[in-house]
Amino acid sequence: MRTLKISPIPSNSRVNRYVHQDVLVTGEPINLSLKSLLSASTVLVELKMTGELTLRKSNSEIPLPQKKSLSPEDLSAPLILQANTYSEKLNDRTLDISLLDGEDRIIATYNLSFTVLQICLDVDADRDGVVEENNPHKADWKAGKNGYGAILLVNSDLDVDSSYRESNYEDSRLNGLLDIRDCSLMVVRQVGPKDLPSGCELIIWVSPKNSNYVRIFDELDSGSHELVGPGRKEGRLRKRDTYKDLFLAAEGLHYRDRNFDGEIFVNLSLVKDDETLYTDRVRFEVAPWIMTPNTLSPKTVYILRTSSGSNRDLIEDLRQVVGEANVQLEVVPPLPYRSDRWMQDEIEIGYSESPGHFMYVVLDSPRDRGLDDFAEEELLGTDFGHVTRLNKDATTLDSFGNLEVSPPVTFNGVNYPFGRILFGGDHPNAPQYSMKMAKTVRDFLYGQKIQSPVELFSDWLDVGHIDEFMTFVPVKTGKGFKLIMANTDKYYEVLRTLENQDQGNLRLRSRQGKITVSELLKDEELKQDNARFQTYINWNRDILKKELGLTEEDIIDLPGLYQAAGNKKRAETFSPNMVNMLVLNQHLAIPKPFGPKIKGECQLELFVRKSLEWLGFTCHFIDDWEPYFLGRGEIHCGTNARRKPFSQKWWEV
Repeated sequence: MRTLKISPIPSNSRVNRYVHQDVLVTGEPINLSLKSLLSASTVLVELKMTGELTLRKSNSEIPLPQKKSLSPEDLSAPLILQANTYSEKLNDRTLDISLLDGEDRIIATYNLSFTVLQICLDVDADRDGVVEENNPHKADWKAGKNGYGAILLVNSDLDVDSSYRESNYEDSRLNGLLDIRDCSLMVVRQVGPKDLPSGCELIIWVSPKNSNYVRIFDELDSGSHELVGPGRKEGRLRKRDTYKDLFLAAEGLHYRDRNFDGEIFVNLSLVKDDETLYTDRVRFEVAPWIMTPNTLSPKTVYILRTSSGSNRDLIEDLRQVVGEANVQLEVVPPLPYRSDRWMQDEIEIGYSESPGHFMYVVLDSPRDRGLDDFAEEELLGTDFGHVTRLNKDATTLDSFGNLEVSPPVTFNGVNYPFGRILFGGDHPNAPQYSMKMAKTVRDFLYGQKIQSPVELFSDWLDVGHIDEFMTFVPVKTGKGFKLIMANTDKYYEVLRTLENQDQGNLRLRSRQGKITVSELLKDEELKQDNARFQTYINWNRDILKKELGLTEEDIIDLPGLYQAAGNKKRAETFSPNMVNMLVLNQHLAIPKPFGPKIKGECQLELFVRKSLEWLGFTCHFIDDWEPYFLGRGEIHCGTNARRKPFSQKWWEV
C-alpha cells in the first residue's frame, strides 16, 4: 500500500499553509500518516473532506464523517484514504487538515486535493475468447474447466508474403489482421478527466528476463509500434481520450524450455514524476507445443518424390491407401531438397492453441540435411508455425524418427490426456551405448510439460530411431489403442513353423532370393545377435509398460529381424521392418516384408493380418525395398502426417 508523504511546515516558516495535489486510483487505499505534522502545541486536528473520499483509522473499518476532529492520540497510527468513484475533473476531491492549539487557533493548514482515476489492465482471464473487465483472477493461473488465467500463443506462423521466410515473432511489427489474430489482446481502461494530471503517465512493463519472451504492440493497426520486446522492458503509452479503451497486442516469442517455464507477468503502472503510484498486473501462460499421436485422425500425408523416380510406384500405391483413408497426399518435388527422402526425420508436426485460435506448428529437427528448408518453404504460413532447436553436432538420434508420442494414458492415478512424448537414447544397463538426443531438443520437449516425456533405449540401433521397434494403432476397445512392437522371437517362430511343415526351402527376402528358411535358422551368429537385440527391445517394453501403465494385453508383437551393422555393435533391420508403418485410422501402410510364400501368400504378411485385421484394420503391404529399405529406412521414415488436434483443451486439464 502506498504511503502519501506530506512534508511538515517548518516551525520558522512565515507561511502556515501547505498545498498538495495527488492522484488516487479507484478502490486502492493509501496510507495517510499525520503524526509527523503535529507540533508540541497541537491539541486538536480538524479534518474536512469534499467529494467522494473515504477516510478511516487503520484499526477500524468504520469510515470517519466528512468533517471530524481528532486528538493527537488518535493519529498515532496512519489513516487509510480511499476513493471508489473516478473524478469528473482534475482535483475535484479535497481533504483539508487543520492543526489547532489549546486556544483553538490554527497552527497550520494542509490543503490536499486529489484526482481519482479508474485504471486497469485487462486480459481474457476466463478463457472465453473475450477480454473481460477487471477479472479478480487476471494475475493468477489455475488449470481446469473452471480455471482461470490468460494464454499467450507464440506467434510462430507467417501471415505476410515475403522473400524472407521468417516467423511473425521474428519481426517487430504487426503484419495485418491475420497477425493480430495470433496475438493475445490486452485492454488498458482509463476513466477520469480528459487529461492525466500533470506529471503522470502510464507505463507498460515486464521484467528484463521476460522481455525476451514477449512483444507488446500499441494499438491494433498497421501503425502499431513496439512497446515491449527484446532489449526493451518498458514502454510509455501515448496520451489519448480517457474514455477510449486502448487495445494492446501481445505475442509470444519463445516456447517453454529449460530456462523458461512459460509464465509471463505484464504490468501497467501509473507514474507521477518518476514515482510509481499504482500498478496493475496480469499473467500469461505461454501455450505449449503439443504432439499428435497415431490415434488422432490424419489430414495430410507428406512424401518426397526422388529425382531418380525410385519411389514412383510406392507413391502411387500410397496414393490409393490415403484415398481409401480419406486423407490428402502432398507429394514434394525433389528439388531444391536434393532428393532427401527421409521426411519423418526432418520434422514433427504438432500444434499450439489458445481460446479461440489454433495453429499447427512444425518442430524442425537439428538434422539439417536436404530437407532442411522444407518446413520454412512449404509449411510455414498462415496458422502454420515453425520452431527449431539447433545442435551443431547433430547425430542420427536427433532425427525425428526418434521422436514419437503415446496416445492418452492414465497410470498410478496420474492422467496424461495428451499422451507422453517418447524419444530414444542410451540405457544404464548397456554402457557401451552412450548417445542421446541433443540436449537442446530434450530441453524443449521437457519444457512443454503437458506431455511428460519418457526416454527409451534406441542407441542399440545403427540408425537409432524408436520407430524401428514400436508404433501405436487406434482401436475401439480397452485403452483405445494398441502398442505394436517388433519381436525377433516371433520372426523365428514363423520360420520354425515353416521348417516343421517341410517348407525350409522357401526363400526369404524374395527381392534378392539369396537365403532360405532353413539356411537362416542355421545361422547361429544371427540368432545370438537377435537374442541380444530382443533383450534391448524387452527393456523398452518394460519401460513402456511402467511409464504408460500398459499390460501385455495392450501390446501386439509383430515379426521383426535385425542383423549386426557394419561395426557389429549396433543393429539394422534384416528385412523390411513392418513395425515402421504409416497409421491412417484403420488403414495401415506397412512395408512389404518379402517373406517366404506358400501358394503365393507371404507368411509374414499372413501373421500380421491375423494379428491386426480382427481389430478392424486394413493392412496395405507396400513395396519400399529400393527407395527406403536399402537406405536403412521404411515407409514411416519416408512420410510425415499432419493430424487433427485433440478435442480436449490443454488449459482445461
